[in-house]
Amino acid sequence: MKQPRLHISWYILSDTIVCIFTWTCFYYLRTIIYDYPFSVPPGFYLGLFLYITGWLSLHFLSGSYNLLYQKSRLDELIKTFIVSLIGCLALLFFFILKNPHENNNNYYYEFFSLLIPVFICTYIVRFIILTFIKNQLKHQKVFFNAILIGPENKAFDFYREFIRTKENSGYRIAGLINTNGEQHFNWPSEIKMFSDYKQIIQIIEDEKIEEVIITVDKTNRNLITEILQILSDKEVNIKITPDTADIISGALQTNNVMGVPLIDIHSGLLPAWQQNIKRAIDLFIATAAFILLTPIFLFTLIRVALSSKGPIFFLQERIGYKGRPFKMYKFRSMYTDAEKDGPQLSSTNDQRITPWGKTMRKWRLDELPQFINIIKGEMSLVGPRPERKFYIDQIVKQHPEYKYLFKVKPGITSWGMVNYGYASTVQEMTERMPYDLLYVENISVALDLKILLYTLKFIFSGK
Repeated sequence: MKQPRLHISWYILSDTIVCIFTWTCFYYLRTIIYDYPFSVPPGFYLGLFLYITGWLSLHFLSGSYNLLYQKSRLDELIKTFIVSLIGCLALLFFFILKNPHENNNNYYYEFFSLLIPVFICTYIVRFIILTFIKNQLKHQKVFFNAILIGPENKAFDFYREFIRTKENSGYRIAGLINTNGEQHFNWPSEIKMFSDYKQIIQIIEDEKIEEVIITVDKTNRNLITEILQILSDKEVNIKITPDTADIISGALQTNNVMGVPLIDIHSGLLPAWQQNIKRAIDLFIATAAFILLTPIFLFTLIRVALSSKGPIFFLQERIGYKGRPFKMYKFRSMYTDAEKDGPQLSSTNDQRITPWGKTMRKWRLDELPQFINIIKGEMSLVGPRPERKFYIDQIVKQHPEYKYLFKVKPGITSWGMVNYGYASTVQEMTERMPYDLLYVENISVALDLKILLYTLKFIFSGK
C-alpha cells in the first residue's frame, strides 16, 4: 500500500517562502524605522540569496529537516524560537559590526522587526504542516508497521496496553515473533505470527517493518543481546519495554508521553543536530583539503604513475554504514598483482608495497582520495575503519558484536587507529575492535575533534 507521506521538502519549501516574505517585510519595516520611501535597493537580491542560504543552513544544522512524522508541535515551537533567536542575533551583530553608530537603538528595533515575523511565520507554516500530518496519522492514511519480539505473554501484555492507551502515533502492530513458541492468547487476524527470531531480517523486509519492539524479560540478557546484534545493521527503530528499575534509574526515554512507555535504543546514534554538524564538518574539511592540498595531491599522483606500472588509483569494495558495500578510493601503494592469490592483509615489511607506497603509507598520503568518499557521503572523517567482507565474515563468526560498528559511517581515522594503529591480521582487527566499539557508544562531535587532533599529531610525527 502506497502511503501519501509528506516529504521533508515541504518543510524546506515553506522555510524558503517564509525567508522571501520576511526579507521583504524587513526592508519595508526599515523604511519606517529610518523614515525614508520604500524601494528595492542595490544588493537586495544578493542579500536575499544569502539570507535564504543562511536560514536553511541553520535549520538544517538544528535538525529541523529530520524525521518529519516524529515531530511534536510543542517541541517544534521551542526549537523554532531558539533557532529564530540565534539567527536574528547573528544578523544583529553583523549589521552592528558592518555599520557601527554611536546610537545603536535602531538596530534593536530592526532586530525585533525581523525576529517577530521570522518566528511567527515559520512556526505558523510548520504548525499547519504538522497538523495535517497528525490528521493523516489519526485517520490511518499514514502508518508505521511495528513488530513485537518476545514471549507471547509479555508481548500480549504490551499489546493490550498499546490498545488501551493508543493515541494518534501512527504505529500499527503488524506481527509477533514469539520467542517461546507457545500460543495461549487470541490475537487479531491482521497480526501475523512468527516463531523464529533469527529470521527477523527477512520478516522486516517482507512485512515492511519500520519499528521493532522487544518485549523480552530483562533477565534474559543473552537473547536481548543476540536480537540487537542481528538488528545492528538494519534501518529500523528499536525500542524495548522497561521494567521498574529502568524507570527509577532514569533509563526511560520516550517522545510519546501519552502512550506506552518504551526505552529507545540510541546506541551509536548522535542527536539530529550533531549528525548535521558532523556532516557539515566532513564536507567543509574534505572540500578545503581538496583545494589546499592540490599541490600534494598532484605530486603524489605523478609519483604513483612513475613508481610502477598500473592504475594510479586503487578502488576496493569495503563494507560501510548499515552494512552497505561501497568503493573506497586510495592511491595505489602496491604492485598490480598484489592479490593474485586472493585477499591478503598488508604488513610493515610487505614486499608487495612499492618503495613510494611505503612513503605514502608513512605519511597517510595514500588515503587522500578518500576525501571523495566523504563528499559522496559514504565515509566520514572519523569512524571505524571500513574492512572487506572477506575479513568481516571471519570476525563476526567469533565476535558478532563487530556488527555494531555498522551503526556509524566508517572514517579515514578512528579511535582504534589512534590507540592501536593499522591491523595486519584478523586477530589485530579483533584487538582493535573494542576501541571502535567504545567510540560508537560514546560518539560525539567533541570526541571526533579530539580524534582528529591526535591523528594530525601522529601524521606529522611520521608514526
